[in-house]
Amino acid sequence: MTEYRRADKPTLYFIGVTTSQSSIMRVFPAWADYLELGNCQIRGVDFKPHAEPQGYRAVVEHIKGDELSRGALVTTHKLDLLDACRDLFDELGPYAELLGEVSCISKRDGKLVGHAKDPITSGLALEAFLPDNYWAR
Repeated sequence: MTEYRRADKPTLYFIGVTTSQSSIMRVFPAWADYLELGNCQIRGVDFKPHAEPQGYRAVVEHIKGDELSRGALVTTHKLDLLDACRDLFDELGPYAELLGEVSCISKRDGKLVGHAKDPITSGLALEAFLPDNYWAR
C-alpha cells in the first residue's frame, strides 16, 4: 500500500487512473494563479478501476489527517471510494447521499466533507447550450 507524504504546501489531490496524462495537471497551475491561491499544488493519485478498498481508505485518511491536504477531485473511483470510505467522512452532501458517489472531497470547519458535483456541473453545461424552455417542448 502507498505511504503518502505530508504536504509541504496547500495541496489538492486528483484521484483517477492516469492522472499524469490529464489536462488538469497543466490547467491547475493557471487556475491557481488566476484565482490568486498562492503557493499551492495538485498531486495525482492513480488507482486501477475497482481498486482494493484499503487503497482508497489510505488516501482519504491521509487527506483527512494532513493539515495542508485540502481536498480532492475524484474521477473514475467516485462510487468505489465512497463505498470504501463512507465512515471516514464527517458529512456527505445531498447529491453524494442520493447518488452514492463522491467526486469532490473538501474540508470545512475541521470536518471532511464528500460532495457529488456532477449533477450541478452537468446542469450548468446543459443550461449553457440548450435554448430556454427546451424541455417544455
